[in-house]
Amino acid sequence: MLTPPGLPPSPTRKDEPPADPSSRWGFGRWGLLRRRKRFIDQSKDTQFSDAWILLALLLTLVALAGDNLFLTGAAAGLLVVAGVSWLWGALSLVGLEYQRHFSEVRAFQGEQVTLTLTVRNRKPLPLTWLNITDTFPASLPIDEQDVRLNMATHQGEFHTFWMLGGLQQVTRRFTIHCTERGFHRFGPATLRTGDGFGFFGRKATLPTQQTLIVYPRLYPVTELGLPSKSPFGERRAQGHLFEDPLRTAGVREWQSSDSLRRVHWKATARHQQMLSRVYEPSEERQILVALNVATLARHWHGTIPELLERAISVAGSLAAVAAEERLAVGLLANGALPGSDQPIRLLPGRNPQQLVQILELLAAVTPFATGPVEALLLQEAPRLAWGATLVVVTAIAHQELLSTLLELVDAGRRVVLFTLAQEPPSQFLPGIVVYHLPHLVADLIAPVRVGEGELESGD
Repeated sequence: MLTPPGLPPSPTRKDEPPADPSSRWGFGRWGLLRRRKRFIDQSKDTQFSDAWILLALLLTLVALAGDNLFLTGAAAGLLVVAGVSWLWGALSLVGLEYQRHFSEVRAFQGEQVTLTLTVRNRKPLPLTWLNITDTFPASLPIDEQDVRLNMATHQGEFHTFWMLGGLQQVTRRFTIHCTERGFHRFGPATLRTGDGFGFFGRKATLPTQQTLIVYPRLYPVTELGLPSKSPFGERRAQGHLFEDPLRTAGVREWQSSDSLRRVHWKATARHQQMLSRVYEPSEERQILVALNVATLARHWHGTIPELLERAISVAGSLAAVAAEERLAVGLLANGALPGSDQPIRLLPGRNPQQLVQILELLAAVTPFATGPVEALLLQEAPRLAWGATLVVVTAIAHQELLSTLLELVDAGRRVVLFTLAQEPPSQFLPGIVVYHLPHLVADLIAPVRVGEGELESGD
C-alpha cells in the first residue's frame, strides 16, 4: 500500500505473520473458497474452536429437520466428545508431579553425576501425552541426549515425552558429564499436556530450580612437583611462635639485635631511654592462596580460557594440600563472582568447611579481572597475620608482579610463587620459593603476536 507524501508509514504489528493469500477468506485460482488456518496451529494449547460447536448445532438442526437418526447421533457424539475432552484437559494437570534428583549435588570436573527424572500421576485419569521442557545448562553434555540451545534465552532446553496411566509413576535416569566447572542451574520446567484427543491443552511452569556445583579439577602433589614434607617452604621449629607486628603487647629495653622498626619512639621519648615493642605471638601457621585470573600481561587485553582453568585448578589443589596439612588456609583472587565487581577475599581459617568454601569460590570465579593482582597483594598483605605464607598462583610472571613479590619479601613476608608460564622467571628472586609448572599447560597452544611480514605460528 502506498503512503501519501509527508505521512509516516502505517505501523504494523511485529507478532503478525506476513500476509499469505491462502490464509484468508477468498476465492483461489480455481474459484474454491479457501478458509483461514486450515491446518493445526502448533502454537495453541487447544485445537478446539467455536467451529466445532457450530458444526454440532448445524448437524442437530439438519437432523431434526430431516428426522435423520444418523445425523442426530453424530451431533450428540460430537457434543459428548467435546465435553469429555474439555473435562479431561481441565483435570490433566491435577495430581501431576515432576521431580529431579541428583546422585551428587557437588562434583569435580571430569566426574559423572546421575540425574533421575520422576513423573508421578496421582489421579485415576491417564495422560496419553506429556511434553516437558526443562531448562538445563548447555555446557554439560548428557549421554545419548541433546540439550538444545535456545537462541532467545541463551539457555539449554531438555525435551522429554511421557505417557502415564492412572496412578502411575515413571522414572528415567540420565548421566551428566561434568566437563565444565561452575554453578549449573536446572529449571524452571514447563509442562504441556491435555486430553487424549488433543483438543484441549494445558500448560504449567514449575519454578523450582536446583544447582549442581562442579569444582575445578585437582592435581595430585606429585603432579605439582611439591615435596612431601613442607610443601610451602621450611617450617620453623616445633612449638615456635611467630610474632605479629600488627599487635603490640608491651615494651622492653632495646637490644642491639633489634631493628629500628621495632623501636617504640613515643615510649622512648617518654622514658628517656631506648625501648622496643613486644609483639603478641601468632601460634598457627596460615596459608593464603592468591590467584591471578589474568592470563595476559595486561588483564584488559582478554583471557585464554584453558590457561585460566589450569591456574584455577592449581589454586584449588594447593588449598587442598594446605587443608590436608591441617593449616589455616584462605583465598585471595583478583577475579570476581558472577554479578559482582569486587575481588574475592576469604581469610585463612581451619573451619571444617573452609576447603568447601574455597572450592565453591573457585568454581564460581569469572575471567573478569577487577584489577592488577600486584595492587591487590599490596592492599591485602598488611592485613595478614605475621606468620602467614603468601602462595601466589599465576599463569604469567611479568615484571610488575615479580617486583611486588620482592617488595613483600623485603617487608618480611613469606612468599611462594607458582607460575604456569612457558619460561621460568629470568630475574633472581631472593627469598621467594618458585615452582615452575610448564608441564601442566604443555598441551595448550598459546596465541603469539607476530610482526609485519612474519607468518602466524601456533608455537
